Amino acid sequence: MNPLRYLPFLKRGLVRRGPPLHLTLFVTGACNARCRHCFHWEEVAAGVPGPAVEDVERLADSVHRMGPMLWVSFGGGEPFLRQDLPELARAFGRHGLRHLAIPTNGLVEKQQHDIAERMVTENPDTFLSISVSFDGPPDIHDSIRQVPGGHARSMDSVRAYLKQSSRHDNMGVGINLTVTSENQHVLAAHLEELVMELRPDNVTVNLARGTAMEEHLLQVDTDRYLEVVHTKQKLIEQGALPYFDFPFAKLATARDRLMYEHVAGVARGAPSHHLPCTAGSLSAVIFENGDVQPCEILGKSMGNLNDVEWDLARLWETQTTKNLRKEIKDTRCSCTWECAQADNVLFHPRNWAKLALQSTGNPPSPAGPSNSAPGSTPSS
Repeated sequence: MNPLRYLPFLKRGLVRRGPPLHLTLFVTGACNARCRHCFHWEEVAAGVPGPAVEDVERLADSVHRMGPMLWVSFGGGEPFLRQDLPELARAFGRHGLRHLAIPTNGLVEKQQHDIAERMVTENPDTFLSISVSFDGPPDIHDSIRQVPGGHARSMDSVRAYLKQSSRHDNMGVGINLTVTSENQHVLAAHLEELVMELRPDNVTVNLARGTAMEEHLLQVDTDRYLEVVHTKQKLIEQGALPYFDFPFAKLATARDRLMYEHVAGVARGAPSHHLPCTAGSLSAVIFENGDVQPCEILGKSMGNLNDVEWDLARLWETQTTKNLRKEIKDTRCSCTWECAQADNVLFHPRNWAKLALQSTGNPPSPAGPSNSAPGSTPSS
């Protein structure tokens, strides 16, 4: 993939005004699991349908007119339950989308691999990253997701995806881990087991957030979260976790390192860890019903795409949206959502020297958990 295709995005670290670079689009609320830590569980329980292909095509056309798109994520629900997912991917891919990320539970089996094959072949200039979710060893994973035998099926899916990706330069396979109160005591060790057995391209670590089906799962010890983060970093340094193979991958790795440190600081309430939030300026979340919000957490709307024929440009510079951006800035809005914080780290000039150093050199390992951590193992 040509590194020059990334040059149009560099100036956005200095100029906030402009089109979004990163969209999260919830393509369906339907799901074949009932994860007890899911922040989107009410929509999942209702099986809220996602937007029509024609609506997504209008959205992608609008975004293209606004400017180039760096990154789109398809959320859910379970995205691979939509058999027309390739059409949704193509809506953005035909306009030169750089990255398409899709998290999945890996339980749709054969259909998901047929769908992935179409997406990766029909969009050769888009890097497709598919990440399968795990919530701990089999007993804990299956309990949290309420799918007996789910862990084994997800393992098989990762193996099949990796075999599939070996045939495509524009496809990578990762795993997702969400730290909850129920798995935090074993997740670092299980992360190492998963990486050594499966050999994925990347691991995304998320801190449970939002309003879960079972609120007690959100009560996570920050040191336990850092234990998982540091285990991920150790595996990278050992060469067991290579990261996705695309231009500026080392920069993305450095961004993640700083992002995890920042998220941990926010979780602890450390004022020094505030970064001006780019949600609503560089990124937005579009829910199944067309509602556009700055992020998954704030719960405030910029408008609904159904009212403007799915033309995002007509919502992007309204007074409502401008007021919301000002509110985010004035209140120093901050949260632990890794996707938003990754953008905040990458597009804030004060981080550029650190990112450059960590991208080109051999930075020291981050400090391990504090003495109150239950373990000493040095981790979206």
